[in-house]
Amino acid sequence: MSSSIKSSASSSLNTVDSARSSSSDTREMRERGSSISLSPRSIIVICPQLTPSQIAVIRKSWRHINTKGLICVLSRCFQRLESSCPVASKCFMSANYSLSTTANPVRTVSDHSRFLLGLLDRIIDGDYEYDEVRDIGARHVGLHHEFGFSTTELDRFQEIFVEVMLKQDGIKQSKETSRAWRLLICSLIDVFRDGFEHQMRHFRRKHSFNAHTQYFENIERRASLCPSRKASLNVDTPFHARKLSD
Repeated sequence: MSSSIKSSASSSLNTVDSARSSSSDTREMRERGSSISLSPRSIIVICPQLTPSQIAVIRKSWRHINTKGLICVLSRCFQRLESSCPVASKCFMSANYSLSTTANPVRTVSDHSRFLLGLLDRIIDGDYEYDEVRDIGARHVGLHHEFGFSTTELDRFQEIFVEVMLKQDGIKQSKETSRAWRLLICSLIDVFRDGFEHQMRHFRRKHSFNAHTQYFENIERRASLCPSRKASLNVDTPFHARKLSD
């Protein structure tokens, strides 16, 4: 009788220990899972609306299309922009002449294609921050001042970029993959546009302030150069004028 009681108690203890061990393992798995979900690799910062499954298909398709031929695909995007937008054409043409002496290493169609390839690679890998893309957009404000570059060209490039990428093998076969890539490209251009427009607003405010300051400085300068009305009234009347009045 006592042996059966001991056996039953031992079995109960083993069951409790097993349950505790299972609970501990489950907790560890949850913690591990939560740490994975918060890691930079599990998200694409510039496009937070992408689901985990969409991020997975983007990365899978990127490995498939990211070959030596992709640089030609991206070059085609910029070439189409250049041929369809006169302003973009002026920007790229100037890169071979007046702007070729600037410190900016990204000027020509070829330069932009290589830069975009590296940018996409880092974005998809989760190694690029939102503000970095905004800064790239902000740096294009100089093209607005010189050539009239605007969001019209950005919108056109977005259309071309989406159209070209969705025709690539590894993307066009799947509606989910195509939808995910469309979201990513549109988000990328939106962030770029946000940086560009923010810098434009900053420039306009600064230009407006400087214009007002210059206006009042000019008024003060003219006032300092002209004799005052009071001083002109205090000037002595000439002798011959007084004699005639008498």
